[in-house]
Amino acid sequence: MPHDVDPPEPVLEPESTPGSAQSEPADEDLGDLNASTEPPASGLSRRGLIVGAGAAAAIVVGGGLTAWLTARRTPGTGGVNKALKIGYGGGVCEAPLYAAYHQGLFEKHGLDVEIVKTGPTETTDAVGSGKLDAAPGIFFSWLKPIEQGIDAKLAAGLHEGCLRIVVPNDSPIRSVADLRDKPIGVAAIGDAAMSFFSLDLVDAGLNPSEDVEWRVFASDQLPDALARGEVVALAAADPIALLPTLKGNARELTNNSQGLNRQLYCCATVLNGRLIREDPDSARALVTAWAEGSRWVGSNVAQTASIEVDNQYVAAERDVIQSILETYGFNPSAARLRDEIVPGIEKFAKTGYLDKKTDPQALADKVYVDLGLSW
Repeated sequence: MPHDVDPPEPVLEPESTPGSAQSEPADEDLGDLNASTEPPASGLSRRGLIVGAGAAAAIVVGGGLTAWLTARRTPGTGGVNKALKIGYGGGVCEAPLYAAYHQGLFEKHGLDVEIVKTGPTETTDAVGSGKLDAAPGIFFSWLKPIEQGIDAKLAAGLHEGCLRIVVPNDSPIRSVADLRDKPIGVAAIGDAAMSFFSLDLVDAGLNPSEDVEWRVFASDQLPDALARGEVVALAAADPIALLPTLKGNARELTNNSQGLNRQLYCCATVLNGRLIREDPDSARALVTAWAEGSRWVGSNVAQTASIEVDNQYVAAERDVIQSILETYGFNPSAARLRDEIVPGIEKFAKTGYLDKKTDPQALADKVYVDLGLSW
């Protein structure tokens, strides 16, 4: 739960050399995840939560609803009282987590949550090993790790829209097909943006493993790499991909809300497998509170932007963050994420990143956990 402490020191991302992938972190590199880095309370007053149910949700606001939400806890056998660690990377799109934390929604569901800043290559191993209990993540970027045995599962989608490819204003590149034999900047090999936009490359007739060059830079260095010409495009989550366009230095080539590969959810809840097996009530409470955070963001965009800035979660101006959040759709759902998984795996298999023998349904059973959530 929030405490009045100084904001955490930023985590330094691993250095990388252009043209080479970042190596997987050693266990000792994750040791700082065991230390407390809990951010301060935002100082914002709690407000009545706005709740939606699915795409056609009815929006209702009032004291009676607020009282109901405050008293309601996640259905399950036995009480829920658990201390949990959730990782975050500092993206605008992690807003549902920040909101759930600062609006006391985890606490409402009986959870004492600490949120921990991680680098782009730390999160997968940290969640899989249980050093983190959960993290937000894009569905596609977790398929390969889970296929290879990472002990983690996805439980619900949180929102739509947050990944982009941008190119310089004067670039001759007009479509994804024009990226053939070109270097593309990403924050990590196999990260969310690389995983998602590999689907667009496949649709353009390109092999994402052979027909483009993925170059790794620390995420905050990607815009500079684009400006220097070290890459012809950058693929990243907000705000990194959007900042060059807002500054007038780049234009958007595509995003994950466009084209054949429009994915309903770019961000989902990823849970450690042991937590699910040993304490399903806490897992259910965690996902429920997180989804309530997503709904709250959808109706309180300006306040959410203030949370992200005031607590130094995101390195961007408040009005920029607000404008970005207004482009997202905050309609969390466990059921709709489940429906996307098998078709998504079948599509992702065409990138060549998965084992050729992978059975989509079998992998879907490893990837998704049904916590009995009806929304």
